[in-house]
Amino acid sequence: MHKERIAQLIARKLSGEASPEEIKELDTLFKEYPEDAYFLSILTDYWTSPVSSIADEDADPEAHFRHILNSAASETEEPELVPEPIYNGRPLYIRNILAIAAVLAGLIFFSWLYTRSQPGAPELSRIETIAKPGAKSRLLLPDGSVVWLNSGSRISYPANFTDTLREVELEGEAYFDVAKDAKRPFVVLTRDINIKVLGTVFNVKCYPEDNKTEATLVRGLVQVSKTGGRDQEVLLLHPHEKVVINRVQESVSSNTGIAAPKTMIIKQLKESMKDTSMAEIAWVYNKLIFDGEDFREMSAEIERWYNVKIVINDSTVAGYRFHAKFENESITEVLSALRLSLPFTFKINNNEVNIYK
Repeated sequence: MHKERIAQLIARKLSGEASPEEIKELDTLFKEYPEDAYFLSILTDYWTSPVSSIADEDADPEAHFRHILNSAASETEEPELVPEPIYNGRPLYIRNILAIAAVLAGLIFFSWLYTRSQPGAPELSRIETIAKPGAKSRLLLPDGSVVWLNSGSRISYPANFTDTLREVELEGEAYFDVAKDAKRPFVVLTRDINIKVLGTVFNVKCYPEDNKTEATLVRGLVQVSKTGGRDQEVLLLHPHEKVVINRVQESVSSNTGIAAPKTMIIKQLKESMKDTSMAEIAWVYNKLIFDGEDFREMSAEIERWYNVKIVINDSTVAGYRFHAKFENESITEVLSALRLSLPFTFKINNNEVNIYK
């Protein structure tokens, strides 16, 4: 069967043993069976992407491969994007074995997934990818869109989008680089807002534990509406703008005693600012930027970034506001730098950080 031959040729290509004739044969097979070319993208990522630093060096390679299958990472880099240095090398003989096993496993897995998603199948398969606290994930959606998933986030989407709509569900934070497709709008569903685009770059932040949800547009044009809202409650977002919706009820009418509905507010960002310097998307570039947030808000970011629990034991300290930028610093270095601006002390015990006056 062609899948077995493709598996053999991919294994030889990844191990550097394929002849020019075999590479040409593989290209020919991909032209005849284009759906199988997707496997090479994923397996190449596995080949060049060792086990995450959050795992032990001797982590189960099969588990790691399952992670690659789930994340379906793309080989295409965003300009200026600095990927995480989270990988280690493997001995050649182990890599050869893993490559063959990975290809076969991938072909079997995606053949099953492809069959399940065909017309007449019992149900449409969905894929869910979760980035654990302290880690990030990058994935390639079925339409070619690329998503960077921040720590503590979850995204769910169908194995194959429909002919009229590309819809994903998000909890947490994600940076989207959406492939253009005028016939199929791309929709991101969150607990507070829905975002509709045709092809653009934007960031969505909607952690359930935060008191607000926000979406920041980098390039293109997006349409934002409140989840469950009326059709006329729609905003158009332009580049270097972000929409914020506070979950805390804004006010209570003195006449009715009914809380006023939460509203969407558009905030303008500096147009001259480079992507890598925007606090809203700095995490994609492995930077931690604070631009006037109070310590309480910052602690939520730091918790997800370093996978720790922060307890602020003083209300005055919780209200401190900071302007700071960090890159590759440890949590101890971050807190030590912050207290140079405003006075506080901290104690770290395992994964718990206590902040004092």
